[in-house]
Amino acid sequence: MNALASYLVADHIDTLLAESAANRQAKLARRADRVNPLASVIKTVRSLFAAPADKSLALPTLADYPYRG
Repeated sequence: MNALASYLVADHIDTLLAESAANRQAKLARRADRVNPLASVIKTVRSLFAAPADKSLALPTLADYPYRG
């Protein structure tokens, strides 16, 4: 095998190993974020109930809408 080809193959393998390690770390970080998905659901539901009931919706007015009936 040519020395240059051997060097290129070794460099490519090192790149693949580094990419694999980075993917593994990212996967572990995502898994840590999803440890307790029920807690995030409960937090969302609580925030919805904590909002005032008379809060107006942010809908646009249809004053100049050409297809208004």
